[in-house]
Order: sequence, then structure tokens, then C-alpha cells
Amino acid sequence: MFAQQTAMGKGQRAVQAFRSTEFIEKPRDQEGLVLGGNPFKDAPSTSASLLSKKSTVLSEKSASPAVVPTVSKEVIEAGLKDEPSELESVPTFILVTTYLSFLMLILFAHARDFVGKLVNPEQYVQLREQNGYAPMVSDFESLWTRRLYGRIRDCFNRPITGVAGGRVNLLERVSHDFNTTFEFTGRIRNVLNLASYNYLGFAQSHGPCADKVEEAMREHGITQASSRVEAGRSKLLVETEDMVARFMGTESALIVSMGYATNALNIPSLVSKGCLIISDELNHSSL
Repeated sequence: MFAQQTAMGKGQRAVQAFRSTEFIEKPRDQEGLVLGGNPFKDAPSTSASLLSKKSTVLSEKSASPAVVPTVSKEVIEAGLKDEPSELESVPTFILVTTYLSFLMLILFAHARDFVGKLVNPEQYVQLREQNGYAPMVSDFESLWTRRLYGRIRDCFNRPITGVAGGRVNLLERVSHDFNTTFEFTGRIRNVLNLASYNYLGFAQSHGPCADKVEEAMREHGITQASSRVEAGRSKLLVETEDMVARFMGTESALIVSMGYATNALNIPSLVSKGCLIISDELNHSSL
């Protein structure tokens, strides 16, 4: 049993342990969906009743020596401890030199500000009080933007032309004053797009995604992206939520397009003080 559990991932072990309990163990089809119309009509309505029901189940199992749980708590904890970390360990030398490099950059930046205010005070007017008004930002708050980020900002915020797909048309630019200003060379480079959420090509006007969108709009209308309160509720969404609910073995499910919106907006409106939330460790980090 232990070898079998350590071969699983953390999320798989959590699902296995979740489904092995008395509360979730129900007959399922080949796709993992719970069989039957409403297998959880007797599900606990509150966290307190869930915990009391779970304690009763465990007491009944402990009284019967012939019944052995599918996955024990000790096995899960042992598997989690022995599983190697997914993060690569950084050598101490790399850590020390990296922090020292940042420290040197910050010290030199402060030194340049100190000397610059004495030699060229007109270049620091925006950082001083003017006509009785305090500056918008202090020299310390803008230190990163002016002295550190400014040196490398030619690597970021690069302008493109056309639709951002798998590849983009990059407008080439150069700077002759240490990235204070830029000027375009007139050349356009077609480069690989690694800086966009459009990795599936949703913004492109051609390709399989655009074809499927056009087909769905003709069949289901143009309200799919609107709020459910307005006209966003559709047959496809209801069917998908029903399938998720059957797969998870719950009475119902709610699908939200964004993980952050789910955790930050919907969960607080569904639960209150005293509620129990069971969350997998692979859920969105905003939780």
C-alpha cells in the first residue's frame, strides 16, 4: 500500500483518500462519474454534521477489526514526507552572490542619487517639494524604477504590431541614453511569443480556435461571455457543471472562468463563520 501511494502525485493521493471515505464511496462508471440520480441526498448540510458523521463512521470501523480503510492517515502523511520537492535547491554560493549583487546595485543607486542632487539638482526637481506641494513619489520609492529597472527596461514592454498569436511582429527599437528614451528603427521582426496569455491563439482571426468560436456563436448565440445574471447561463454550462458534480460526487457544482475570482469573490459569499472548506493543495494559489 505504501509503495502504491508514494508512486502517486499529491493531488492523486488526496483524491484517493477523499474517495476512500464512507461519505464519498459510491459506485461509479468507467469515466469516474457517480452512478444513480442523486447519490448524496443525505449529505451533511454543515461542517459540524459532517465531522460528527465522519467520527461515527470511524468509530464503527474501529469496532469492526475486519474492515480496513483503503488509505490511512499515516500512509498519506508518510508519502507526503518522502516525496521529493518539485523545487530545485539553489546552491548557497548562488544565493549569497545574488543577494550581494542586489545590495551593491542598491548602494550604487543611492550613491548616484546623493551625488546627482549636488551636481545636477535640476534633474531631481520631480523628487523635491515644489510650490508647497509634496512630490508625487519620494526618491526612495522611485529608486527601483529610475536606477535598476530603467537599465533593463528595453527587455520589457516591447511594442508589437498586429494580432498576438503564437508568433508576434515586434517593432525594433534602440536607445542612445541608457533606456531613458527609445526610437524605432523601422524594422519589424517576427518572433516567438512567450509573453502573452494568448498561448492558444484565441485572439487570432483564423485557425481552429477561431473556427470553433464562430461555430459556437452560430449555434448558441453571442451571450456566452456575459454574466450569468444577465444572459450568460446556457445549456452547455449547465451540462458541464452537472458532469463535474457527478464526477466529484456532489449534489451540484459551480464553474467560474478564473481561479482568483472563484476564491476571492464566490467563496466568501457561499460560506460563513463555522463553515468547513476542504481544498486540494494544487488549487489556485490565491486561495
